[in-house]
Amino acid sequence: MFKKSLMALAIMASAVTTANASTVFSDNFDSNALGLGTNLNPVVPASWSVNNGTVDIIGNPNSFDFLPGNGRYIDLDGSSNDAGVLSRAFNLSSGVNYLANFYLAGSHRGTSESGTVTFGTSSLNYSFIAYNSLNPSPQHSNTGFTLYSLLFTPTSSGNYNLTFANNGNDNVGALLDNVTVTATPIPAAIWLFGSALAGLVGVSRRKASGLAA
Repeated sequence: MFKKSLMALAIMASAVTTANASTVFSDNFDSNALGLGTNLNPVVPASWSVNNGTVDIIGNPNSFDFLPGNGRYIDLDGSSNDAGVLSRAFNLSSGVNYLANFYLAGSHRGTSESGTVTFGTSSLNYSFIAYNSLNPSPQHSNTGFTLYSLLFTPTSSGNYNLTFANNGNDNVGALLDNVTVTATPIPAAIWLFGSALAGLVGVSRRKASGLAA
């Protein structure tokens, strides 16, 4: 019974946390003009910055639309033989969980692509290998948009970057779409869970003491 109560409390705390989540940022890149990055005229999506190279904005209509039905999206290795680092700065608060969700896909041009996504001090690596019909990998160049998540909890308030960096400089990169950042203040949920847990522990001890007597 005690274990079941603990599980119920954990589910309740998770529900409170989820209910309190608010959207900080969302971008599906559909409002951006289509464009291929060059060193002379870098393509930069609105509210983002691109350093050390370029990216491409591709998709609907008829601009290297490898994944129809997804509007416009980013090729993380722009058409300049120099993959850019796509980034956006956020002013984040200490004591808040920030979750970045984003969708990555293979290049859909038969190339192996890898890179790193960072959010504050959190990071993850992605990899899509060249497609091989005889030995297909779960993550290959023909893989469609797949959800990835990266959690970051600042220890102090300040400006932090969400960045996408594709390796290689061959004008072909992994594809990025639907980036969202949500915030979840955690003290209330932790207090709720901790208080209820302490109460359950006290009840359990009293029951155990009564049985021992």
